[in-house]
Amino acid sequence: MQKLRLRTPHFWQAIYLATLVLFLACLFGGVLGVATISCRLSFDARCDEFLARQRTFVQRLSEDVPAVAGNRPAALDSLYVYHAMQANSDGMRVSIRLNGETCYSDLPVDDDLLPELATLPPGQRSWQVRQVMGRHLIFATTSMSGSMEGFVITACADMEDFFRDWRRTALLFTLLCAAVSVLFAAGLYAVLRRMNRPLQNLTETARLVAAGDYTARTPVAHTRRDELGELGRTLNDMTARVQDQLAQLAAEADGKQALVDDLSHEMRTPLTAIGGYAQTIRLADLRGEELMQAAESIEFESRRLLNLSEQLLRLSVLNHEAPEFHDVPAGELMGRVLDAVGPKAAARGVALEAVPDPETVTTPVSCQPDLMESLLVNLCDNGVKACAAGGRVVLTFAADGCRAAFTVQDNGRGMDAATLARIGRPFYRADKARSRAEGGAGLGVSICYAIARAHGAELTYQSRPGQGTTATLRLAPHLLQPCNTSETAR
Repeated sequence: MQKLRLRTPHFWQAIYLATLVLFLACLFGGVLGVATISCRLSFDARCDEFLARQRTFVQRLSEDVPAVAGNRPAALDSLYVYHAMQANSDGMRVSIRLNGETCYSDLPVDDDLLPELATLPPGQRSWQVRQVMGRHLIFATTSMSGSMEGFVITACADMEDFFRDWRRTALLFTLLCAAVSVLFAAGLYAVLRRMNRPLQNLTETARLVAAGDYTARTPVAHTRRDELGELGRTLNDMTARVQDQLAQLAAEADGKQALVDDLSHEMRTPLTAIGGYAQTIRLADLRGEELMQAAESIEFESRRLLNLSEQLLRLSVLNHEAPEFHDVPAGELMGRVLDAVGPKAAARGVALEAVPDPETVTTPVSCQPDLMESLLVNLCDNGVKACAAGGRVVLTFAADGCRAAFTVQDNGRGMDAATLARIGRPFYRADKARSRAEGGAGLGVSICYAIARAHGAELTYQSRPGQGTTATLRLAPHLLQPCNTSETAR
C-alpha cells in the first residue's frame, strides 16, 4: 500500500501561517480580554447602582416604620404599600417580612424560595443574581438591626436587558474579529506571495545552475536594490565564475586541482552571504513597523482603563462607604471651585463667575468637603468644555430656610433630550470624540451622581441644544446646619 506523503510547505507559507496564527491569537485574546473586563465592570456598575437604590429604600423605610409603629400601628400596612409603590417607580419590586411573616411582597417569586430570609444575621445584607422564569433578576436582602430588628427587607430588579445587550455585543465582536481576520489573512497572503516571487526566481536560477546550466542568470540582480538584489548579483557572479572556471578546466587539464581549490575559496563568500540572508529572513519573519504600531495601541487602552479603573474604584467606594461629614461654609466651597477651574476657563477664553460673591456666603453646609468640591468642579469643568471662546459659566448658591442648592449654568452647546435621558450612565459620553481626545472615561457625571447620592442630595440637568445647560444640586435639609435639628425633627 502506497504511503501518503505530506507536502512540506514553502518557507513563505510557513511565515504566513505563523504570522496569521500569532495575529489571530493576539486579536481574539485582546478582544476577549477587553470584552470580559468591560462586561465585568459594566455588570459591577449595574449591581452597585441597584444596591444603592435598595440601600436608599431600606433607609427610608427604617426612618418611617418606627415612628408609625409607635404612634399609629394600624397605618403600617399603608406605609408598606406607599414605600413599595415608590420602589416600583424606581424599577424595584420588594418584600417586607417581620419575624418570618410576610408583611408585604410583590416579588416575582415566593419568599420561601429565598433561603437567606431565614439565615441572614441582623445587620447584614446579601445579594445575588438569579435566573427566574428565563429572566435574570438581581436580589438584595437586608436583615435589619436596632429598632428595626426582626425586619427582613428584600428588593429585586430585572437585569435581562443587560445580559441581552452583552450577548449582542459579544456576537458583534465575534463578527468584527472574523471580518478583520479574513481581510488580514487575504492581505497577508497577497503580500507574502508577492514578496516571495524574487525568492522563487532565485531558487529556479539556483536549480538550473545545479542542473549544469551555467548560463542561467536571475533578473533579480537588476530589478532590486535590496538584500534580494544583492543575493541575485552574488548568485550571478558565482555562476559566471563557475562558468569561467569550468571553461578553464576544459582548456587546462593540468589545472583541475587548482580550479577546485579556487572554486572552494570563491564559493565560501556567496555561501556565507546566502546563510546570513536566510538567518535575517528567519529572524525578521514579523515586520517591525507592524509590531511597533501594535505596541503603541496596547500602551494607549492601558492608560483609559487605568483611568476608568481608578474612576471605577472611586465610584465603587462612593457606593459602598458613607463619607464623613464636616461643616464648611458654602462660600468656601465656591472659592475652591473657582481656584480649581478658573485657569482652565481663562485658557479657553470662557468667563467663570460665582453668584453671590463667595466671601459673602457664610451658610454652613454639612458634607464631605473634598467630595462636594469634586462634584462642583466637575460640573463647572463640563460647563467650560461645553462653551466656545467668549462663553460664560456661572456657579450660584441660593438658600431659603432649609432649602438650598448649587447651580452651574453655561451658555454652551447644550444637549438634546436623548442625551439628557442617558447622562449619568457609566461610560456614556455626550460627545465621544471630544471626551476621548481629552482622556474622558465617561464616568465623570456618574461620579457626580454618586457623590450627590452619598450626601442625600439631588442632581438634575436641564438643557437645550444651542442654549446651554443648567445643572442643579439640591441639598437635603440635613446638610444645612440650621436645619440639622429643628427642621429634621419636624
